[in-house]
This record gives sequence, C-alpha cells and structure tokens, in this order.
Amino acid sequence: MTSAVPEYGGCPWPVDPACFGEEWDAYDEEVKARAVALASSTLARLTGYRVGTCPITVRPCKPQRAAADYHSLLYYYSPAFTPLNLSGAWINSFGCAPPCSCTTACEVNLPAPVTRVEEVKVDGNVIDPDDYRIDNGSILVWQGEGDCPFPAVQNLSRDDDQTDTFSVTYLNAYPVDAIGAYAAGVLSAEYARACGGLSCRLPAGVTTVVRQGLTMEIPSGAFPGGLTGIREVDAYVALWNPLGLIGAPRVYSPDMARTRYRTG
Repeated sequence: MTSAVPEYGGCPWPVDPACFGEEWDAYDEEVKARAVALASSTLARLTGYRVGTCPITVRPCKPQRAAADYHSLLYYYSPAFTPLNLSGAWINSFGCAPPCSCTTACEVNLPAPVTRVEEVKVDGNVIDPDDYRIDNGSILVWQGEGDCPFPAVQNLSRDDDQTDTFSVTYLNAYPVDAIGAYAAGVLSAEYARACGGLSCRLPAGVTTVVRQGLTMEIPSGAFPGGLTGIREVDAYVALWNPLGLIGAPRVYSPDMARTRYRTG
C-alpha cells in the first residue's frame, strides 16, 4: 500500500489498520493507495490545512542592520518594522526597541508553525540537528559551537545544494497524532468502499429528497459545512477546525518580510 501512494501525490497520513474492516484485504493495492491518498487530502483540507500537510522548503534571508550604529541594535526577527531614532534621524528598522542587547542573536524567523525540522542546509551542507533548536514555534536558533552559520544574504538563483545558499525544510503544520491516524483509517475505508461501488458513509451530495410526502433539503457539495457526516471523523475535524474555516487566518502587510518558498 505505501509504495503505491506517491503516484497520487500529496503526503499520505499514517492510518490505523484497525479501522479498515474485513473487506480491506480484498481490495487491490491501487484501490488502497487511492483511498489513503483521498482520505489524507480530505482531512488536511477539512482541518484548514493545520494538520498533516507536506514539508516545505524556504530560502530565508536575515534582515540587515539599518544603520552604521549597529552596536545598539539586536537582530530581532519581527515581521514588522520598528521605528528607531539614531543620532537624531528616524528610521524603520528590523531592530529592537530600547533597551537593546549588545550582541547579535543567531536566529531566523520562519513562517509558523514549525513543528518538525527536516533539514537545514548552508552552502549545500546539512547542519547537524543538535546545533539548532526551535523557539516560540517559529524561530530557528543556532546553539552550536563557533560563529553563526546562517548567512545574512544568499544567492537565490542557485539550488540549495550549492555554495552561497541557505535553506530550511520543515513541517509547516501539526503532525498527525493517534486520533488523526484513526480518523484517516476510518475515512480511507469509506473511500475504498466508494471506489468499489459499495455502500459507504460518504455524503452523496443530494440536494432534495421527497419521500411519502416528506421533503428533505440536503446541502450540495462533497462535504457540506466542512464535515463528512461520519461521526468519528468529524469529531477529529472539530478538534482542529471547530468553525469550519477554509484555511488558517493570516495577516498580510507591505511592511512584513516575505519568505521565499521552494515550489518547483
């Protein structure tokens, strides 16, 4: 099953095999792979992409000092500009408000959340995971020996396996826990039944049903209201996305630093 999943793209969730039912073994490997892929992408979407998405690769650049009098500034990786008065001149800087540190912090702010770092590369070399940590769910902090290896600038026209480059690959979502694996197993089993033309608990998208003089209106769409109609699956979705949001809220501003993502 696992070997066939990548052809469908995406990042398959771990699944609890106890949820598959007796008929699961009767399906061929392609049906199993398709069912797991559909369940994984469905749960990622219904949780507002807060859980179980694919790792991303970013090419961060540290903010530059805004004035020659940099000894009074701290590298503080805030997404917003901070007004500072240096020698009578007001500037917008990625500095800290007084009192400031006299030392430079070796850290880089990444788009949150950072829940698992897969790899950090500088000049094409992989950094030892023991030499860095994550603070506040978004700040990559150097804690190794020697000078700070994170460059202030890099050549973004080069791949990250070359010199003069810096990249961080990490999970920009929350990992799938045991409850999520259970929900993915239940939903995979229902998708497998649907693929085989069997009766399943997935919503059919019927809009109106009239029976014995009784009319029922059923919202159209694959998952109306952001729910599957499967009690145990929806209980998990409600934990992560109780308001049925399409995605996690984000704040955009021209004053905010923008991080480059590797997308192809």
